[in-house]
Amino acid sequence: MQLGRGVVATVIGMCIGFGTAAGGAAQAQEKYPARPIKIIVPFAAGGSTDVIGRAIAQKLSERVGQPVIVENVAGASTMIGAERASRAEPDGYTLLVASSTTFSTNPHLFKRLSTTIDDFVGVSLIAESPLVLATTIKAPFNDLKELAAYAKAHPDHVAYGTTGRGGISHLVGEMTESALGIKMIDVPYKGSAPALADVIGGQLPMHVDSAATSLPLLNSGRIKILAITTEKRAEAAPAVPTFAESGYPDMVVATLIGLFAPAKTPQPIVEKLNAAMKAVLADQELLNRFKPEATVPHWTSPEECVAMFKADRDRFGKVMQALDIEKQ
Repeated sequence: MQLGRGVVATVIGMCIGFGTAAGGAAQAQEKYPARPIKIIVPFAAGGSTDVIGRAIAQKLSERVGQPVIVENVAGASTMIGAERASRAEPDGYTLLVASSTTFSTNPHLFKRLSTTIDDFVGVSLIAESPLVLATTIKAPFNDLKELAAYAKAHPDHVAYGTTGRGGISHLVGEMTESALGIKMIDVPYKGSAPALADVIGGQLPMHVDSAATSLPLLNSGRIKILAITTEKRAEAAPAVPTFAESGYPDMVVATLIGLFAPAKTPQPIVEKLNAAMKAVLADQELLNRFKPEATVPHWTSPEECVAMFKADRDRFGKVMQALDIEKQ
């Protein structure tokens, strides 16, 4: 059967159209990213995770040739931001900067979780950041021994800020209470920035915080730091004693910070982001920026990133069981 010229032309046009569409789709995938990338930080602006996330976003933008925008989605011990990221299209254009709070401590503190690490694929670890026990300049104690004595003499009068119940700062506060044999009142905040503002102003006696945001304030004389959770004294803060050297060897803790993408994100996109992160975390300007904050950049494969957070989760599970912390 012969086809008329009009029919033949239509068929040829359809073939060309399908070919062009297929080629366009392939080119679109090859060109990733073709538009701005959004990174969700599940904390308030100004906190340590936000500061690190913004530094990474800037350098990642330079590597991939597209704007990388940070969106702060704070609340519910990072669960609101994490859930929003998990529900985004798995196309590489919405990422999550997660900390140990999100995937390591929350599973042991909340009966209902809106999202877990299994709802994501790892891109790379970003950094490990120790924590500190920061105090107002006006605090009537200058070290852990004096804090313990003061807290015992003034029961139920010593308060400390955290970045939310269930977060790693809350856990370190609980560990401090157990180690020193004292009781304190934890005051949840949406992020480090508002808590530190109250410490500086004297409205809040103490805050368990990341070294990344507290050390600059220590160096400017606006706060005191009683101890840091590193194994040895941090090069960035040689005058600050460790919990371990003060007689509390179990208080060696670091917050993991990692970059994640929603589950089912195509492997080629994950690999491209991972390669970009390897270059970002080797950037000398970034290394110089993190060094005074005792933050240690750490690149990993996507699989290693997930494995580290799961190992972190298992460790904190044992700690919480020992502290008899019940799920909420």
